[in-house]
Amino acid sequence: MKMKEEELYELINKLNQKVGVTNSNDSISWHAHRTVEKMSDDSLYPILIKIVGDNRQAKNKAIRRAAYYIIGTMLRNVFNKEVCWFFIQQLGAENDKYILSDILECLSKFSIPQEFDISLIIEHSKSDKWLIRHSAINALGSSASQKSRQALLYYLNQDDEDKFKYEIIYSNCSLGKIGTEADIPFLQKHINSRKSDIRISAKIAIETISKRS
Repeated sequence: MKMKEEELYELINKLNQKVGVTNSNDSISWHAHRTVEKMSDDSLYPILIKIVGDNRQAKNKAIRRAAYYIIGTMLRNVFNKEVCWFFIQQLGAENDKYILSDILECLSKFSIPQEFDISLIIEHSKSDKWLIRHSAINALGSSASQKSRQALLYYLNQDDEDKFKYEIIYSNCSLGKIGTEADIPFLQKHINSRKSDIRISAKIAIETISKRS
């Protein structure tokens, strides 16, 4: 049976509920998250988008955040191009770092159509807030476009591995998902890194691209 708007609000309230329990698996929020992971009714998208629009006030940030989580999770189960585009556009409508990071992490878990403008994702990959920046780099791995690869190469071309350690690691992983043989030389730069995480992530990315080519 199709969920109604009131029922979606109930689910959102459960997602946001913080109740002390001994085992997190017993919490209302935990069970609500498991419910969302199984949702695949695309008729709910318009209602969820309405909920986002109806709760633009700062005081309703938690409601928007939960609604975005439902939308982003559902896009993995039942993809919709128009809703995906709406989701990307919200990166320009929100300014809370946790909401932006959530949206970007959701985007990293499904394929973004190559024709979509990912300028907002690229912009956030240069954010001065590491939470947003790292999530955006992960999201770039979902767009197999030239612009996305170029944005990732920005970090792979950095020489200061101490300063850009995590950016390089996440870029290695994302380029492994969407890169081509032409990108392998940029990854090879880091296979002898003294930092094991950088070295391993570069090698795995090269192997992944080579198998796909």
